[in-house]
Amino acid sequence: MNRRSLLLISTLLGGLAPFRLLAQEPSRRSGKAVPNSSSRSRRNAEDVPRTARNDDEESLDEPTENAPSRDEVPPNLPTEAGQKWQTFDISKYTSLTHDDPNPQNSIVDWIFRRTTTAPWHGDKIAVLSASRSKIRAYHNAKVLDQVAEVVERFTDAQSNYLKIHVRFVAAADTRWRYAVYKRLNPIGSGPQGQQIWSLKTDDSAMVLTQMQVWQGFQNIANQAHRMVNGQTLLVKTSAPRPFTGGIQRDSAVGQGFQPKTEQLEEGVTLRISPLLSYDGDTLDAAIELTTNTVRNYHQTKVLAPREVGPGEVRLDVPEVSETRLNQTVKGWPIGQTLLISGGIQPGILQSKGGLFNMKIPGTVPTGTELLVFVDVELDDEAPVKKSARRDPR
Repeated sequence: MNRRSLLLISTLLGGLAPFRLLAQEPSRRSGKAVPNSSSRSRRNAEDVPRTARNDDEESLDEPTENAPSRDEVPPNLPTEAGQKWQTFDISKYTSLTHDDPNPQNSIVDWIFRRTTTAPWHGDKIAVLSASRSKIRAYHNAKVLDQVAEVVERFTDAQSNYLKIHVRFVAAADTRWRYAVYKRLNPIGSGPQGQQIWSLKTDDSAMVLTQMQVWQGFQNIANQAHRMVNGQTLLVKTSAPRPFTGGIQRDSAVGQGFQPKTEQLEEGVTLRISPLLSYDGDTLDAAIELTTNTVRNYHQTKVLAPREVGPGEVRLDVPEVSETRLNQTVKGWPIGQTLLISGGIQPGILQSKGGLFNMKIPGTVPTGTELLVFVDVELDDEAPVKKSARRDPR
């Protein structure tokens, strides 16, 4: 074949264009391939955060064996060395008959009493969250074990309901201790000299019987309640104490300023939250006892602009004292009485006027001691839900 024939054959073959020319393959020249539409969409889907995908995409993913559930670790929670996330189911407890619309708050309160609040406000990130069905916590293993112990005492208690009997007594004579003091088991004290004991039920019954016989002892409250284990019961008794606190302009023409009557509240408030132990034979009780006593009214006179009557108006300056006892009693045996001495509260919830409304020495209460008797029993019967006064806190 001569040169002219070869040239003609080459020209004819060059007219048939191949599907992919070597000069048009960028992968061989630059080392980069142009992604097709399917590879681009797959890569974009991988770049989107997992939380931003819709439910349909989630359902297509095959779950791995150790993948956390949606309710476990929040996606944006920063990691801390030694800290881990844990969820506790409390629906068994919150499904009981509660007066409080948020019974889970009591579990949180007891967790803080067990762990104290300091570990939750340190350098490391910590989380404690409570809903109607779950307690969520993020902390180290030691604190999480303490949280688990508290939750178990609520959800697996020997009895979900308790009977509680509270009595307030104004004792005019502190010598009630004489015959029973050796039987009192001291378990706490307060900042203003308050004292807490436990004693057998028979001994407390003897003390109450003696007080009923002796003069000067007044039963100022006697209440029985049913409550859910671990919740907070509010027991309060009070009386209004009116006094003249200032002056105000009378609406009547020509009368000018007249004395203004105001009012104080004197009384005793007890908040108690009993929590059963695992065995159900003892309990811990968070106690807050507050007393408010109006000791006296000091009278004084002021000048007031008046068109009718004297220009002087008599006012009262109240002398009021308040005491507080806030303590958690541990290991209180079921079947024993808890006895609290609130200290000397002169004439609390008693008349302050004296004989013929005159403060003659010996006729005005001066040495009244406030005593609180508390008895707790297990109760298998659920309390009737009622619109009774709840602890506002």
